[in-house]
Amino acid sequence: MIMGKKVVVLTGSPHQNGTSEKLADAFIKGAEAKHTIYRFDAGKRADDLHYLKVSPEETTIHEDDVVSQEVLPQLVKADVVVFCTSLYYYGINAQLKAVIDRFYEFNHELKENKTVYVLITGNSDGDRNSQAYQPLTSYFDQLCRYMRWDKKGEVLAADASDKAKLTQHIKEATQLGQTI
Repeated sequence: MIMGKKVVVLTGSPHQNGTSEKLADAFIKGAEAKHTIYRFDAGKRADDLHYLKVSPEETTIHEDDVVSQEVLPQLVKADVVVFCTSLYYYGINAQLKAVIDRFYEFNHELKENKTVYVLITGNSDGDRNSQAYQPLTSYFDQLCRYMRWDKKGEVLAADASDKAKLTQHIKEATQLGQTI
């Protein structure tokens, strides 16, 4: 039986064997020997995602969707949350954002006592300091601040189209997973 922490990995890209998936796989490889991993690939389950309920008087589209029944209960129990996304128009992709928006349903149960890691991929000619990534990294910083979560690390693979550099970022993600 694996002891250690409960780790939830949330990915957003629908691309099979894409750069986001490779980073998530690498992080999991680094963490899985010592920790219990739950992974949800929102991009591959987009048809299973539904919108949130804003007030008690309203009803969700489906109260028994995969986010309510599977993802949110895993998040409540989690010690560690890993977000993995590609840069989409200066922000997070829609599928992962739909899952994050659903945090609202469990806001009080999710706040505090979680460690966060962020894995971001994209292509900006290798400029890790590109202004294109600032809104996305700020988004995760603000999310962590609001939820009172402790962001411990990130891999920013801004040059993911370069195979040699992607290989290095995959190593970084594996090492980051080992630090838990």
